[in-house]
Amino acid sequence: MESLLVDRRCFLRVTSLAGGGMLLSRYVSPVTEVFGQPAGPVTAFVPWAFIRIAADGTVTIMAKNPEGGQGVKTMLPMIVAEELDVEWEDVQLEQADLDESQFGPQRAGGSTATPTNWDPLRQVGAAARLMLIAAAAQIWGVPHEECETSSGRVLHRSSGRIIGYGELAATAATLSPPDLETVPLKDPANYKLIGHPVSGVDNAAIVAGEPLFGIDVQLPGMLYAVFEKCQVFGGKPLSANLDTIAAMPGVRHAFIVESDEARSSTPSRGKLSGLAPGVAIVAETWWQAETARKRLDVVWDEGPFAAQNSEDIARLA
Repeated sequence: MESLLVDRRCFLRVTSLAGGGMLLSRYVSPVTEVFGQPAGPVTAFVPWAFIRIAADGTVTIMAKNPEGGQGVKTMLPMIVAEELDVEWEDVQLEQADLDESQFGPQRAGGSTATPTNWDPLRQVGAAARLMLIAAAAQIWGVPHEECETSSGRVLHRSSGRIIGYGELAATAATLSPPDLETVPLKDPANYKLIGHPVSGVDNAAIVAGEPLFGIDVQLPGMLYAVFEKCQVFGGKPLSANLDTIAAMPGVRHAFIVESDEARSSTPSRGKLSGLAPGVAIVAETWWQAETARKRLDVVWDEGPFAAQNSEDIARLA
C-alpha cells in the first residue's frame, strides 16, 4: 500500500481556513475492488480519515463510514483518538459526507470496518501526535525525544513545561507529516480507550428520538415507497388490485415489479438476483403508502418452493 503525504501548501491553506488549526489526512492508493465489485473511478488521492485541531484546542475527528447500528461512528474515531492521545470527552465527532472519491470506500457490511481501517487510522493519530511533539520541541528549543504527550498536551518533564495541542496547532500545520507507514504506534498495553467501555456517541440522541437515520431525511418533493413481495422465496405476482390502490388518498403510483431475470435480454437460467418480484406503492407520505399496502390484494405464483416446509428441510439436514 503506497502512502502519499499532504504537502506543506495544503497544510498552510487549511490553517488559514481553520483560524490557526491543523488538519491531517490519511492518503492511500485507491481501492479498485470492494466485495468483488468495482469501487468506482480511480482517483489520485483518497483521504482515508482526518483530524482537525483548532486553535482553541477543539479536536474534531471524522467518522468516515456510515453508522447502521454497528457502532463505527464511535469505534473508528476512537482508533484515531487513542493514538493521538486525547481524552475522549474532549473529542468532537463529525460524520463525513458520502464522497468515495475523497474518503475511499464508505460502506456498511461484511464486518470489514475494523480490519480495513485499523492500521490507517492508528497511523493518522500517531502521525498527528508526532507533529505536535515536533512543534512543541521547536517552540521550546529542545530535542523532540525529550517530549511526550498526555491527554491533549505535550510535556517536557525535565523543565516542567506543558503546552496544549491547540496552542501547537498552527506551528504543527507548517511541518511536513512523517511517513505514515513507519510512525511508531502505541503498545496495546498502554491503551486508554480501545478495549475499554465507551458509550455510543449517538445514544442520547437515539433515546430522545432525534432524527438521525435515513428514514428521517426529507427533501423537497420527496415521495415514499413501500414494497410487497411474496412470502414464498422465488414467488412472483401475477396480478393485483392496482386500480383500487392507485385511487387511495396520497397514492401516486402502484405497479408490479418484475424480476431482473424477466427484464433481462440474457436471463441467467433462473438465477435469482437483484430486486425480488413484487408490488410497489409510491405515495406522498409513508403512512399513506403503508395504509395502501395493507389494502393490497395480490394473486401470487408461489413457484417451485411453495411445497417446501421446515419439517422436510429438517429431515434432509
